[in-house]
Amino acid sequence: MPTPSAPDTPALRIGPDVALACEDIEAAARNEHTRLRTTDAATEALASSRAALERARDAGRPVYGVTTGLGPLVDEAVADEEPASAHEPSPEGDRGRKLIAHLGAGAGSFAPPPLVRATMIARLQTLAQGHSAVRPALVDEVIEVFESGLIPAVPEIGSLGASGDLTPLAHIARACTGEGAVVASDGELVDAAEALDEAGLDPLRPGRRDALGLVNGTAFMTAYAAHAVARGRRLLERAEALTGLIYRLLGCSREALDADLHQARGHSGQVQSAAAIRDVATREGARPSEERPLQEVYSLRCAPQILGAVREQLRHARDLVETELNGATDNPVFDTDGADVLHGGNFQGQQVAFAADALNEALTQAGVLAERQLDVLLSPDQNGGAPPLLAWEPGPNSGFGGTQLTATALVAEMRNDAQMAATSSIPTNGDNQDVVSMGALAARRAYGQTRHLATILSILGLALAQLTHLRAEGRAEGAAPDLPGWMPAVDPVREDRALRAEIADWTDRWLAPSAS
Repeated sequence: MPTPSAPDTPALRIGPDVALACEDIEAAARNEHTRLRTTDAATEALASSRAALERARDAGRPVYGVTTGLGPLVDEAVADEEPASAHEPSPEGDRGRKLIAHLGAGAGSFAPPPLVRATMIARLQTLAQGHSAVRPALVDEVIEVFESGLIPAVPEIGSLGASGDLTPLAHIARACTGEGAVVASDGELVDAAEALDEAGLDPLRPGRRDALGLVNGTAFMTAYAAHAVARGRRLLERAEALTGLIYRLLGCSREALDADLHQARGHSGQVQSAAAIRDVATREGARPSEERPLQEVYSLRCAPQILGAVREQLRHARDLVETELNGATDNPVFDTDGADVLHGGNFQGQQVAFAADALNEALTQAGVLAERQLDVLLSPDQNGGAPPLLAWEPGPNSGFGGTQLTATALVAEMRNDAQMAATSSIPTNGDNQDVVSMGALAARRAYGQTRHLATILSILGLALAQLTHLRAEGRAEGAAPDLPGWMPAVDPVREDRALRAEIADWTDRWLAPSAS
């Protein structure tokens, strides 16, 4: 069942001297042969933070989760015992097992394998910062599980994003200890102990600090948010290019794309989006038509403003998510310079929650825009004389009428899923977690919106392809330029046919990293 890493696969380096980007963990998570390697700086930082813990122990200082109970049980003392290695059974190792086990709840479908792998990368990058005081060997042992190709079975629902993503990370940790389950290639669940044995790996037996280090962070929400950012960037490029194609095919006035117009307002995202649209609209000497109105409807005329705002929200979300990805999200945090144990709340995921909510809104508005642009193409009073609904023979055929219904339904889905999650705090955990971020919910929603948006854009792209086919065969006025290579070839819809397969194919292509 495991898929060992290919020896010639480039390694993804993790450590405090590495700044991972959203696309880095997306690409690494999608490649089943990815290898992970800690940098020399990570090795030094891991050792230093562990030494800081030992000094705190020697000084008799209380350390949350090591000498204390958890959450609302923080005032309960716990004997401080540690096994000699992460594979050696001991009373402390048993307490680490129980710490992980009590979090092994959760509900809903299992997270997709790339998101689980991205979560593991994100957590390992946090541990490699050297503020977690886990055994340095623990990082290597989790990397071995990652590189074995085993996919822990992780329920999507269960994290409140307050004390980090406790439940999802606990399911990953349980798989590493041989007490959980992994997902086989056929989707069936396999006992983790059997899977580890088949991969030639020993189950981990983490002590309490190691166990807490495995579960106490924001890696799950960060993985989803990073994927949403990476996908969102590619979909923005598609939305801008499709808008440029509409300008070009319909002969819309270029005044709304003029660089001076957008420079006058000053928003850099708007300036960049206008330039991207203008680049496609003016290719091959395409010129505006005198038959178009002075001012187009807002879905065309204001597209640079709308997509420019999306661009800036993506930039903001990227900044927050990548800071989270490369930061320390533990409690406590071990100050390797001053040997201090700093108890706080770096696992509270509010930054990611806010970023994901804002990104969600931006993606939703991009979907609204694309659906309205589709309506322009299907309406004879706006589409430059093409048949209604782009039907080859209106009446006997309904053309893209059905696909527009799907696009409209997707906009409704997106609007419904755009409700804010980051302000949906519900006190829990004996009122210890009295304000929670709901970051995992926000990030999962933003990630889900990328597929909805990609589907709407695919329908818009298919409609543009249909318009060029109609023109090529004299059923609509105007030239029929060759479509760009990033638009898959598609046969004209001469007789009504189900387009679900084509829509799904385009959607998958445009979501994939190769789409950029």
